[in-house]
Amino acid sequence: MTLQMLWKKLRIKNKRDYKQFQFVIVFAEMLISSYLMMTFSPLVQKALPDGGDTRKIASLIFGVAVAGCVVFVWYAARLFLRYKSREIGIFLALGAERSTLSKALSAELTKMISLYVIEGIIFGAFLSMAVGKVMELITRSVNDHQFSFTVEGFLSSLLFGVALVLMILLMAYKAMKRTDIMEVINEQRRQEPLKKSVTKGYLVSGFICVVSGIFVAAILPGIYLRMTYRYMGVWSNLFYLVAVFGVYRLLVYSISSHQKGRNPQKYYNNLLYYGMMKFQGASVVRNMLVIVLLIIAGMYAATYIPLMTEGGIKAASYYEDRYSWRYLQNGEMPAEDRIRELASEYGVEIRDYREGEFIRVPGSAVNRDVTEDGSGIIEEFVERNAEYDCISVSEYAKLTEITLDIPKGGYYLIQPEEATESFWDHFDDMSQLYSKKEDMYLSMKYLGNTVYNALVLNYNGLGANARFVINDMDYEALKAGLKPDSLGTQVLFDSQESDGEIAFAKTLFRELVLGMSEEMNHLMAYNPMEEQRVGAENYVDMSVLAVVDLEEPAKETDWWYIPLLVPLISQQTILGSAIRLMLFIYVAAICAAAVGIIGYSRSQSVGESSRQVFEDIKRLGADEAYRLWILKKQIQKVYVLPTVLGIGLTIVYTMVILISNDGVLKSGEVMVAALTVVIGLGIALFQYVMYRKSLKTVKKFLF
Repeated sequence: MTLQMLWKKLRIKNKRDYKQFQFVIVFAEMLISSYLMMTFSPLVQKALPDGGDTRKIASLIFGVAVAGCVVFVWYAARLFLRYKSREIGIFLALGAERSTLSKALSAELTKMISLYVIEGIIFGAFLSMAVGKVMELITRSVNDHQFSFTVEGFLSSLLFGVALVLMILLMAYKAMKRTDIMEVINEQRRQEPLKKSVTKGYLVSGFICVVSGIFVAAILPGIYLRMTYRYMGVWSNLFYLVAVFGVYRLLVYSISSHQKGRNPQKYYNNLLYYGMMKFQGASVVRNMLVIVLLIIAGMYAATYIPLMTEGGIKAASYYEDRYSWRYLQNGEMPAEDRIRELASEYGVEIRDYREGEFIRVPGSAVNRDVTEDGSGIIEEFVERNAEYDCISVSEYAKLTEITLDIPKGGYYLIQPEEATESFWDHFDDMSQLYSKKEDMYLSMKYLGNTVYNALVLNYNGLGANARFVINDMDYEALKAGLKPDSLGTQVLFDSQESDGEIAFAKTLFRELVLGMSEEMNHLMAYNPMEEQRVGAENYVDMSVLAVVDLEEPAKETDWWYIPLLVPLISQQTILGSAIRLMLFIYVAAICAAAVGIIGYSRSQSVGESSRQVFEDIKRLGADEAYRLWILKKQIQKVYVLPTVLGIGLTIVYTMVILISNDGVLKSGEVMVAALTVVIGLGIALFQYVMYRKSLKTVKKFLF
């Protein structure tokens, strides 16, 4: 009988160990394969904007997903090889040549894992198709592309599978290098006790490390920047490691520190349980720490979805007019008659059509920028910082029906609801407006904000995107002698919602893009005044042409004069949210799967390592209820504290980030905070289910 046949018989005999190993590899391959097949499908590729942050985020998420899958495959393989070690040791004790045994084991693992990888790719294909069809349904009104498999998707899935095979073979090779046969045989029973005895000082220092780590890494840099106008430097991020070290100390304390205290009887009742946990404490603490970190990563990934989509959702709900855009008068934009003609073709009823004039003139600002060495912030007054949109108070009243009392030399800043100043841009930064006709300027004074969301540029209306309402006489003085490329028109109108509105908005978007002048064809970040200051040859990165897709207007658009068409904004939100939802849900699912697999596997190890102890105390008279109580306490230790720490730290960190952004919690951020709590409750429920399953499995082979 050959070694291959013996391996086969052993595989049939020990089905439980092999099934768990098979599940982990198939599951990991399925998740990554489905992710890759979705990402490379035309449905996603055609929806992702060319370049930009979304593709970078997708790549980053893929890296996190791969890392998560590799972690729990590595852990499952390590556990499987521990189970396998007894078989390997017995073969060695019976005289099998190490080289022959190594080759046979490598062949067995290669064949077995390759089969698991193929199964994972097949299941991944079915999963990606199901997710793809759901995304088609969600985005059918904005995306004409359908899900389909691609060569790139299959090849990259296969490449990940090959990487898993090589990783596990390397682990097996290292396992076969050990020379002590008895060590190999007893590998499965090997314990990793905590050798240190800790006091309450460990608890206190751990808590201090967690609090100080989060404070220095996440809160202090913002405070320091505002107080000193200098950066603390990237070294502050190292304090996240201090927080992790603090979590480790808390976990060690929970395993190692047990005093009699005021209730010595409780201590004596738990004495056996304390000793059993401490005897295998080193490995338990490591696993608990990994579970904490994975819970934080998974919850943060799930919470990041509403953080990224909040702006689009709010934009679709809060605009006063469903259609708003501006253009320079040297462009060839559709006139009112043409717009009404298009609306009629699509059965759209236009309501309250208005046009108003604005001018673009240079204005000053307090410029805050990073110093050349990157160590601090420099704040300086810049005379011609940017070209700003200025609207006369009478034109503003015609457009918005909002009447403002603005004396000469005063201005109101057009802002969205819940507007807040940022560190980089303040409401009153502009104090001078310059005439292009001659070298003269008007001194200006900030009087306050006026809220009209449909007139805010690029969602924030600060910095170079600021728009001002000024006195009529000041407006005429600045307008004198301006050329058409500095004169603009603002268009606003509403409509009756109808079935043809999306098609109308798409056609209108196309005509607006085709009619833009050369001066309008720039990215959102373009600043002509800065281009003049540094020279066109040094400003090429910001003066490149706008990123606009005429065929897919629902894709994210980076255009200085991007129109605010609420029907398209709603569709952009749907499309962008669907893609991000898919990407981040994969990461959250992978982290949750890793948490479940590691917790379940650790529970099996706890039970397996304690088998002899349970048999001994049974002989000494311990009844089943007592033994079950000890088992529950052991498995609860694996689940309860890591879950509480992971959820608690994520909620605290999320609140810190939301508040530290601008010092207040906006309505959308309150929703994010509430969602974080809901996700935490979901994780807690998931962990409870896994605890019950782990307990049932371990109880089955121990009792």
